[in-house]
Amino acid sequence: MTCVRTLPSDAERMKNTLLRLMLLDRRRAVQHSNSYVYFPILSISNAKLKRVIERAGGRIVQRATPVLPDKLAHTDLLARVMTRAELALIPRGFDLLGSIAIVEIPRELEPRSSDIAEAVMEANPRIKTVLAKAGAVSGVYRTRKLEFVAGKRDYIAVHRENGCTFRFDVRKAFFSARLAHERSVIVSQVRPRERVMVMFAGVGPFAIEIAKAHPDAKVVAIELNPDAHSYMLDNIELNRVGNVKAVLGDVKTAAKDFSGFADRIVMPMPKTSAEFLDEALLVASRTAVVHMYAFSSADKPFEALRDSIIRHSSRRGYSVRFLPGRIVRPYSASEVEVVVEYVISKRGIHAGVAGQKRHATAGS
Repeated sequence: MTCVRTLPSDAERMKNTLLRLMLLDRRRAVQHSNSYVYFPILSISNAKLKRVIERAGGRIVQRATPVLPDKLAHTDLLARVMTRAELALIPRGFDLLGSIAIVEIPRELEPRSSDIAEAVMEANPRIKTVLAKAGAVSGVYRTRKLEFVAGKRDYIAVHRENGCTFRFDVRKAFFSARLAHERSVIVSQVRPRERVMVMFAGVGPFAIEIAKAHPDAKVVAIELNPDAHSYMLDNIELNRVGNVKAVLGDVKTAAKDFSGFADRIVMPMPKTSAEFLDEALLVASRTAVVHMYAFSSADKPFEALRDSIIRHSSRRGYSVRFLPGRIVRPYSASEVEVVVEYVISKRGIHAGVAGQKRHATAGS
């Protein structure tokens, strides 16, 4: 059987690459040896896809891999004890952070919370704790109220993705595992010795994954939430990345200390990133790539955001070139989360508008 062989340190990134290319064969088992991880893949004859896999650190080999037994989802287990109408109300997915599952339980099914949680744990043995969403993500610290439902009463997640480990209290800091692929995409675009600014950095996933994959990069990560900032400091040490400078503060204020610093700017706060175009311009070097995440209309996901960036560039006197945008995920029936990527060029801009001094402060 055809497999992709990779080092354990590259396994998570390789898995995301294979999922993106729709090559991972989910019917067969991933295997491990002392030195390598083997991912079973579907038939591949495209030379371009093979080169993508090789550039990501993989090698195509032949290896016997067993077929996995059929696995029941939590909704299959609940079908034994719930009516069809009740099952129709249950979301098929949930957020998985380490061994903690965060589920959304409709109000009508709150009396069945224990049944739902037990089914989630039975279908996924790695899950030890089930928490229920008790409100939306809100406030300047982007936190959500959670209620314990079943399993071990534990709120500290130890989450692994893309070869990095993140430890944090799920009640005190925002973290989206659904952005794991996005983080790997950004990491793959960073070039040698780049200076990267991550705004709204949370517990550090974008910053730390970039820093670990690119030890010669210098990364500044700004976060307003004191709890998230504290966990980011812990995660920098946990992942042994010395090239990240974690800054506690408001981007509106903290950005002033990094005028002209960044070759690349990541803005992963979709609700309000578009309100920080001045700060993106301020921290940008003469030429800089910006990755701005935002919520947008599902019908026209990019037009309004690009228009606002063009208007901003006209007022501030810099030029902008757009790169292909991406739809990250559906957000609601009418909205999607997107990433708008564009290149800032400050050639000819007045220095007083967005200073040009580069600060070599990250990792120092």
